[in-house]
Amino acid sequence: MDRKRWRKTMLDNLEIDQIERIAELSDECRQIRDTILNKTYQSDVDEEPNARGERNPSSFDSLEVVEAADDSGKYQRLRGMIADLSEDARIELRAVMWIGRGDFAAGDWGKAMAQADGAANLTVIDTIAEKADLHDYLMKGLYKLGLR
Repeated sequence: MDRKRWRKTMLDNLEIDQIERIAELSDECRQIRDTILNKTYQSDVDEEPNARGERNPSSFDSLEVVEAADDSGKYQRLRGMIADLSEDARIELRAVMWIGRGDFAAGDWGKAMAQADGAANLTVIDTIAEKADLHDYLMKGLYKLGLR
């Protein structure tokens, strides 16, 4: 199958502009999260400082913190946009995200889709929406797939 035809058959249930809108809203949520984090000091988090070179993952690594602190409702809109997609479209979105994250190569679209299909349930909405780097993953995924 030539590359041009292959690109057309990849996204059967999801439009590129839908992915870009989700990515843009995710970036806005990440900016809100960063503003919240800039106002939070280590003592406010009530955690011991990490030793040099160590890192403690926390809820601040995701966009969950935005949900509780954002009055604009952007995180809920992001979550709603993903929830409004059909299950097949969410599978494609997750596959694009994984390719952008580097879990799969662009040529492994079928494998990414198969794994995303195995994980297609309601928790997928939160799993996708809470990624702080969702914007980057989606935009890189589109680029790697030759769709942007």
